[in-house]
Amino acid sequence: MRLCMNKIRAYLFAGSTLTIILVAVFLWVLNVGKPSEYTTEPFNILIILTIIAIICLAAFFARGPVFNIYGKLEAVNINAILITVLVIIQMAFFFEIISVHNQILNYQVYDKIRYATTVAERSTDEDLDRDLTHLLSFSITDIMVLDEDGNVIHSSDQNLIGTLSVEDNYTFPFGDGRRIKFIIDRTYNHDELRNEILDLLTVLVTSIFFSVEIVIMMLRIIQRKIEASITDDSLGTAIVEDDQSKMISALYYIRQISFVFYFASRLSSAFIPTMAKELINPLSFISDNTAAGLPQSAETLLTCSAIFITTIILERKGWKLPFMSGLILVALGTFISAISPNLPVFILSRAVVGLGYGLCWMTLRNLSLFGKDEKEKLLGFALLNAGIYAGMNCGSALGAILADIFGYRTVFVISAVLTIMTSLFIIKLENSILPRKNTNNAKKGVDSLHTDTKEGKVLSSDIIPFAQKIQAIIFVILMIAPASIAASYLTYYLPLYFQNMGASTTDVGRAQLIYGIIIVYAGPMLSMFLITAADKSLKTMNIVYSLMIAVSLFVPGFGSGILLPFLGAGLLGLADSFGFGVQNNYYLSLPAIEHLGASRSLSVLSFTKKMLEMIGPFVFAAAIIIGYQAGIRLLAVIFGLMAILFIILGKKKNELHHNRRP
Repeated sequence: MRLCMNKIRAYLFAGSTLTIILVAVFLWVLNVGKPSEYTTEPFNILIILTIIAIICLAAFFARGPVFNIYGKLEAVNINAILITVLVIIQMAFFFEIISVHNQILNYQVYDKIRYATTVAERSTDEDLDRDLTHLLSFSITDIMVLDEDGNVIHSSDQNLIGTLSVEDNYTFPFGDGRRIKFIIDRTYNHDELRNEILDLLTVLVTSIFFSVEIVIMMLRIIQRKIEASITDDSLGTAIVEDDQSKMISALYYIRQISFVFYFASRLSSAFIPTMAKELINPLSFISDNTAAGLPQSAETLLTCSAIFITTIILERKGWKLPFMSGLILVALGTFISAISPNLPVFILSRAVVGLGYGLCWMTLRNLSLFGKDEKEKLLGFALLNAGIYAGMNCGSALGAILADIFGYRTVFVISAVLTIMTSLFIIKLENSILPRKNTNNAKKGVDSLHTDTKEGKVLSSDIIPFAQKIQAIIFVILMIAPASIAASYLTYYLPLYFQNMGASTTDVGRAQLIYGIIIVYAGPMLSMFLITAADKSLKTMNIVYSLMIAVSLFVPGFGSGILLPFLGAGLLGLADSFGFGVQNNYYLSLPAIEHLGASRSLSVLSFTKKMLEMIGPFVFAAAIIIGYQAGIRLLAVIFGLMAILFIILGKKKNELHHNRRP
C-alpha cells in the first residue's frame, strides 16, 4: 500500500510539474516577439521561479497532505497547492515585466526627446516649424519653442504660435535663452501597458481553469487504476461484478474528453468572422458583413445534419466511430481553413468542421445516456457541461492571444494538430454501443396511448391537438429563436465590432472568457434563486431569461467603447447560465413535444436550436446595416417585444381556459 501511495505521489508530481512548465512556456511564447531589452530580465526571473515552483511541488508531493487519514486523495489540497504556485509565478512575472516595460517606454520617450532636440537645434528658424511637425510621434503629440517670457515662437501646431505656455517636466533649454517644450501623450504608455496587463491576466485566469482540469484528470486516472487493481486482487476471493454495473471509461472521463476536444477545436472561435471578411470575396453581390457570417452558418448547417445520424451510428457501432470520425473532420476542416485562399474555400472548410463538430457534439451528449441509472446519467450531463465550458474558456481566450501574436492561419494549424492529438486520449478507452429502448416496453407504452382508461374510448396516438401545436410553435418563435440568435453576439457581432473600432482579437477572447466564467460559477446559484423566487414556474423563468437577453444586447448599443460590449457578454452569460436549462425543460414539458417521446424531443430541440443559430449571423448582419450600436439596440427592442408578446398570449390563453370552465 505504501509503495502504491508513493507511485501516486510521483504521478501527481509529474503531472503538476508538466502543468507548471506548460504555463511558463506559454508566458515565454506570449513575450518572445518583443525586443530583448523588454524580456531578458523577466525571462531569467521566470526560469528561476519555475525551478523554485518545481522544488516546492516536489516537497509537497513527497511529504505533504496528499492523502487523508483514510488513505483517500485530497483533491482540494492538490488543487490549492498547484493554483497557489501558478498564481505566485505569474504575479511575480507580471510585476517584473510590467515594471521593465514601463521603464523602457519612459526611456524611449526621453530618447525621442533627445533626438528631436538635436534635430531642432540644427534647423534654421525658417524651417523649424516644418521640422518640428516631422518629429512628432505616437508619444509626442506637439513640440514648441518658447522665448524668455514663455511665448510660443515656433510650434508643430501653427495655431499655438503667439500664445503663452507654462513650463513643465518636459521643457528643456534650447539655446539663446529659449526653451523647447514637448507635449507628451500620457495615455500612450498606459494603453501599451494596459494591453499587456490584460493579456497576462487572461493567461492567469485560463491557466487556473487548465490546472484544475489537469488535476481532475490525474485524479480520475488514478482512481480508475485503483479500482481496477482492487478488482484484480479480489478475483480469487470475491465474485466480480457484472460489466454492466461498472461505469464505462468514456462516461468516466467525459469531462476530460469534452475539455480536451473543446479546448483544441475552439482556439479559432474568436476570429472566424474577421478572417472571412479579410479574405478575397469573388461573390461581389454579397456584402462584407453578410460574407463574414457565411462560414459560421455553413458550420452550423452541417452540424444540424449530424444530429440524427449520430444516434443511429451510436446504436449500431458504438461511440468511438462517430467521435473519431468527427475529430478527423474537424482537424481536416481546420487545416483547410488555415490554407484557404478565398472566401468560398473558407466556407467549405467551416462546413467540414461543422459536420465533424456535430458528430463529436452529439456523441458527447449521448454518452451521458450510457449511465446505468438516472443518477449516473445526471452526473454525466453535469460533467459534460463542466468540461465543455472549461475547454471553451481556455481555448477561445488563448487562441485569441496567439492570433494577435502569430496570425490567424497559425492558430488554425495549432488547433488542427491539437484536435488530432485528442484521439490519443481516447484511443485506449473501450467502445460501447448506445443501449436501445426495450421494444416490449415501448410497444406497451404505445398501446396505452390508444386506450382512454377512464372513458374506454380509443384515441389515435398520432393526432396532436391543433392548440398544442400552436403553443409549441409560439414558444419556438418568441422564446427559443431570440435565445438562439443571440448566440451570434459573441461569435459574429463582437469580432466585427472590435475590428471596426480598432480593438484586438484578444479582446474578443476575453469577452468570451467572461461569458464562460459567469456561466460556470453563477449558473447554479442563480438557478436556485429563481426557482425559489418564481415558485418553480418554468414559464416565469423563461420570460425572465428572454428579457435578460434583450437587456444584454441593449447595453452595448447604449454607447461606444470597449467596456459596454464586455458588460453585454457578462449579462448574456448570466442569462444563459440558467436559461439553457429552463428553456429546455419548458419546451420538453409542452404536450405536443411530450407526445414525441424524450429521445426524439431532444433531437428535435437540438435541431431547432442549431437551425436558428445558423440564421443568427444574417440577422445581426442585417441589423448592423444601420450601424453597430443602432442595429443591436433594434435587435434588443425586438427581442424584448417578443417576450412581452409571449406574456400577452399566455394571459389570453389562461382567460379563454378560465371562461370555458363550467
